[in-house]
Amino acid sequence: MKNMNSEFIISSRRKDANKNAAKILEAAKKIFALKGYETTIEEVALEAQVGVGTVYRRFNNKHQLANAVAYEVISEIYEEQEDILKSNQSTVEKFKKAFACYAKITAKYGEIHPMIVDLLVTERGEEEFKASFLTGLKNLYAEIITNGQNENIFRQGDPRLYEIFLQNMINPQMVKKISEIIPLEETPGFLADLALNGLLKKK
Repeated sequence: MKNMNSEFIISSRRKDANKNAAKILEAAKKIFALKGYETTIEEVALEAQVGVGTVYRRFNNKHQLANAVAYEVISEIYEEQEDILKSNQSTVEKFKKAFACYAKITAKYGEIHPMIVDLLVTERGEEEFKASFLTGLKNLYAEIITNGQNENIFRQGDPRLYEIFLQNMINPQMVKKISEIIPLEETPGFLADLALNGLLKKK
């Protein structure tokens, strides 16, 4: 016969663990937004009002915590982009607004934006996070290109050709290099305008 009391204790521990994980992530977003990758586990623990050991039980190191924070922020961006793609705006407007979402990371999350770019182009970024980000971009490109061709405003041809074009035109490495010349928050819009010039049909 099962020990119901033990099951209740285990269930409660899981709930507490999940609550702690949520508290830690929220605290981490706040501190990483201010200090970027210079953030320490101790600072996050203090902000979350948990022990340092509690943070380490959920995240092995700062590297893993930074990737978790980046994933949370990018997931939020993807949800916003999905809403944009479902709207009744023109494909050109959808394209511009979808990429403007990345620019808003700076306003909302400060130093997390350059941290995300850094994670995407260096070994600090976990492969799972990089793959998730690139898959999200590819899906975004595919839908926008298909819509633009259906509206007869984008060049016709195999959509995969234009996906490759966008993947090379708008990618983390490109963002990193251009953000060394112009502010990071202006980089997505700059690249989106350049990419649109390559996609739009010539009149």
